[in-house]
Amino acid sequence: MFSLSENQKKIILAFLIAVLLWGYASNQTANIFNFGEEQAASFLIDIKVRNLADNYQLESMSVDRAVVRVDYVSYFSQIKKEDITAYVDLRNVDPGDNMKIIEVELPSSARLMGVDPGYLLVNVSQKDN
Repeated sequence: MFSLSENQKKIILAFLIAVLLWGYASNQTANIFNFGEEQAASFLIDIKVRNLADNYQLESMSVDRAVVRVDYVSYFSQIKKEDITAYVDLRNVDPGDNMKIIEVELPSSARLMGVDPGYLLVNVSQKDN
């Protein structure tokens, strides 16, 4: 019958561990070969509304989602859709149509490359009391 010596068992075990580690590392977006390399990504983000006065109500927005393009340096990390927030600030709006810029909050490791569309039309009306 075929039997393995103790050294042969250790070599086979080391080989299996090396294969598993290689498989894990090759599936990472930021592995040893692109450590610190710039990555680009695009995300479709829902647009939120902030700072709408209590006496106003939102009637409509021309778009409700925006494509956000980001650039970041990967140090064994990835940016996820949940890390990005797109919003319009309705602090100083008047009743009727208001054109507002879409603002974006990103993690500190990312840089904004663009937002499409860059602005939207928001229709606001006064609440009936």
